[in-house]
Amino acid sequence: MEPPVPIVQVDAGTVTAQAPVPDAETAPPTESAQALRSAWQATAPEPADDGGVTHATAPALLGVVEASEDAGSALSLEPSLSQSASVGADPEALPGEEEPQVITESEVPVLELGPDGEPLIDAEDSASDDSTAMGTETLAQDLDGGSAPGSSAVAVGSDPTDPATTPITGVDGEEDVVAEAPLTEADAGMEPYAIPYSPDAGSLRVRRSIAVRSEPRQDSPPLGTVAQDMRVRWKGAMRGPDCETWVEIEPRGWVCERYLEQNFREPRVRPLPRVEEGALTPGIYARVVGHRVRAYPSLALARKKRQGVLLKGSVTVKLLGQVKVGRRTFWRTSDGQYFEARVLREHRPSEFSGLDAEALASLPMPFAWAQSRTAPRTDVVVRKAPDARAERETVLPPRTLVSVRELSPDGQWVRIAEDHWVARDDLHVAWSLASPSIVEPGARWLDVDLEAQTLIAYEGDRPVYATLISSGKPGTDTPEGLFRIWVKFAEADMTGRMGSASYRVATVPWTMFFEGDFALHTAYWHDRFGEPVSHGCINLAPKDARALYGWTTPEVPTGWSMAHATPEDPGTWVRIRGQAREEPKKRRKSAPVVATVRDL
Repeated sequence: MEPPVPIVQVDAGTVTAQAPVPDAETAPPTESAQALRSAWQATAPEPADDGGVTHATAPALLGVVEASEDAGSALSLEPSLSQSASVGADPEALPGEEEPQVITESEVPVLELGPDGEPLIDAEDSASDDSTAMGTETLAQDLDGGSAPGSSAVAVGSDPTDPATTPITGVDGEEDVVAEAPLTEADAGMEPYAIPYSPDAGSLRVRRSIAVRSEPRQDSPPLGTVAQDMRVRWKGAMRGPDCETWVEIEPRGWVCERYLEQNFREPRVRPLPRVEEGALTPGIYARVVGHRVRAYPSLALARKKRQGVLLKGSVTVKLLGQVKVGRRTFWRTSDGQYFEARVLREHRPSEFSGLDAEALASLPMPFAWAQSRTAPRTDVVVRKAPDARAERETVLPPRTLVSVRELSPDGQWVRIAEDHWVARDDLHVAWSLASPSIVEPGARWLDVDLEAQTLIAYEGDRPVYATLISSGKPGTDTPEGLFRIWVKFAEADMTGRMGSASYRVATVPWTMFFEGDFALHTAYWHDRFGEPVSHGCINLAPKDARALYGWTTPEVPTGWSMAHATPEDPGTWVRIRGQAREEPKKRRKSAPVVATVRDL
């Protein structure tokens, strides 16, 4: 897991505050921590009437679900659970969305125009845009194993003459022994087959984003998806059904040869999504604003304002670059659409990040982030005694780390240092807990506390990462129970509806599904971590999502845009407990909600 800087971000990531936590030597012993935990639970407020959303314990490994694969086309996640909308909120805003900012043109790369007047796009730069989300309905469909449009079933690099006696040089430089005669249909898929690639072929280029199969046949479970334009090594090949030749690629799995072509360059794969050095996310994201905004399929049509598609609801796009035409500026999105600059507002991702294993080892457990539930962006008041009328000692910026040392007899105040007391509701406490019995000793697992809005990653009983999250708000609850991550996506497009308004969110990075279409994922559109604001998923700050994506299983091989859990590489356990608690606010009389959803 990549270690983030162990400091706490304050007020939308604009200020930082060093954690005023006592040395580990002064931390209460384990027995005291357990007694404190018991007292905390005994004085906890009564749970809400809705009781949250409790799901049965997931099986040890969720069955592999087939999904639709479409040569890099955009798939969308169609949520289904209804929820109540907050009256007075922008009906076209995303859950928890911060106010988008005007985009500074200097931050967006300028695209070079080709001879046809359209921007030139590097195929390698767009390769990572192939990874998108799987929809609820498409998850039950079979992966496309047919030919890509315009492709041929003829083996790449094959010789029209009989290759039966031709020696082929493998990736290790040794000559591979070639079968003396073609395999019969009965033997198809049962015996090795030498691929007739040129002896000096250094790699195989993936011609399109394509599913990697666990066995050399189309109906075998998918392992994941390797992205377009990656150059991979191969291990061997077999003849098999549905494909002239199945090629076994590194590090694992089988791909039909029709989607591969020999390349004389060395193998080259890169992590997905691609993130520039120093950047928080894999690109710049913007929300479309205004009324009757249209998206255009080409720059020429955008300039003429012709054949544009009228957009409805809340639409967020990922920007690839800008083109200046006279006094007008257009931006090209990751899905090839064009917008005038005046209709886009940039989302500024949060710079908040959690604590890594080294930072946690130096902290006493339990500890807490000081952040008010009623006014999360205001300073937290520290008093000299456990009483709201007591003299004020000091104030703490939001998300300051503090020690949890003692609970007042009424359970409403917490002592964080000598004569320093903070209201219980102004703390998000991270408790160190034992692993569930179903988790193997030393195995990795995640613990999500909905009441505290915290997530702790463990290796066995040792915390190695801790952070704040945003779970589903009451009415669109995150499910409680024990689950396993069953599929991971480098980027995922998400769509849905909020009341009568729809939304479409482009390329959400580092997405990990743990129960149906509930997921842990980046939320680049807000910085309200510590508050339950989502539609059911667990929102993470970009740095946290990226760290957890690389740390959890199933492992996503470099160059792959998604990976399924398998019996050999099962998904990380995720325990979700408690209920999210949202402080009551004064609301205007609500209007009837026609249909609403949760997926973010």
